[in-house]
Amino acid sequence: MNPFKFVRSHWKFFVGSSISLFLLWVVFHQVRLSLLWQTLSRAHYVYLVPVLAILYGNMALRAARWDFLLRPVKRVSFSTLIGSLFIGFMANNLLPARMGDVLRGYIMGKVEGISKTSSFATIVVEKLFDAITVLGFLLVLFVTVKNMQTYPSFKKALKVGGYVSFGIFAVTLSVLFFIKNYFEQFCRVIAWALAPFSKLALGWSERGVQHLHSFREGLLSAERWDYLSAAFLFSFLTWGTYALAIHITCLTFRVTLPLSASFLAMVAICLGTVIPFTPGYIGTYHAAVTYSLLLYRVPLEKAVGISLVFHASCFLLTTLMGFFYLWRYRISFRRVKEEVVEGPEPT
Repeated sequence: MNPFKFVRSHWKFFVGSSISLFLLWVVFHQVRLSLLWQTLSRAHYVYLVPVLAILYGNMALRAARWDFLLRPVKRVSFSTLIGSLFIGFMANNLLPARMGDVLRGYIMGKVEGISKTSSFATIVVEKLFDAITVLGFLLVLFVTVKNMQTYPSFKKALKVGGYVSFGIFAVTLSVLFFIKNYFEQFCRVIAWALAPFSKLALGWSERGVQHLHSFREGLLSAERWDYLSAAFLFSFLTWGTYALAIHITCLTFRVTLPLSASFLAMVAICLGTVIPFTPGYIGTYHAAVTYSLLLYRVPLEKAVGISLVFHASCFLLTTLMGFFYLWRYRISFRRVKEEVVEGPEPT
C-alpha cells in the first residue's frame, strides 16, 4: 500500500491522535506516576455506583428532550430514543468527527421508519440547546469563579472555546432560520452557489431539495413554545446532572469542592469537544477536568485521577450500552458504519 495514500485517507485519525497525545503530555508530563498509582489504588470506587446511575439518568434526560423535538415528526418509544442515543454516543467514542451524531439519526430513521434527514435536523436543534445552556453556564462561571487567574492560559482557552462555540451557534441558527422561514429562497441560493460545479449542481437538483424538505420537517418543533420550553428545561437538567456526576467522582478521591468546580469542568469538557478532533475525546476530557480542578488547588495527581476515572466511566457506560442496543436491534456496527460513511439514501 502506498503510505502517502494511506495517510491522506486517514488524515483525521492522525490529526486527532496527535492532538490526543499532545493533550495527554500536557496533563501527564509533571505527574509523579507512583503517586498517581497510589491515588488510584486508594480511591473509594463505591462512589462510582451513583455516578453510573446519574450518567444513565443523564441519558434518560437527553432522551426526554429529544422526544419533544421529535414529536412534530413522529411520537416514538422511549426505548428507541435512549437506544439510539447510546448507539450514537458509542459511535462518537469509536469513530472520528462525531459520526455518532449522524449514526443516531440513521438508527432512529431505520428503527422508527421516519426520514433520517428529519431525525438529524432534530439533533442539530438539540445541539443549539446545548450551546445556549453551556454558554450560559460559562458566563455565570466567569463572574462567580474568582481564581480564574491561577492559570491564565486555561482561562484564555475557555474564552476561545466560548467564542468558537458562539460563532458556530450563530451561523447554525441563521441557517436554520432561513431554511425554516425562507425555504425557496434558500434553495435558489444553494443552486446558484453550486452552479459552477456541474456534478454537485446535478446532485443538488436531483436529491438536495428532497433532503432539505425532510430536514425542514425536523424543525417543526420550533413552532411549539411548549416543546421549546420543555427542551430548555431538560437541557439545564442534562448538564446539571452531568456536573453532579463529576462532583461525586471527586468524592471517590476524598475531594470535596463547591459545585462551581464541577460545573467549570463540565463547561471545559463541552468547549474542548466542540471541534471533534480527538478520538474518544481522549486527552480533551483529561485536560479539561484536570485544569478545572487545579484552579481549586486540588493536587495534580488527584486531579488527573479524577479525570481518568470520570472519562472511563462515561466511555465504558456509553460504549457497552451502545453495543447492547445494536445487539437488541440486530444491527451490525460494521454494516451501519459503512452505510453512514457512504451517506444514507433519501427516504
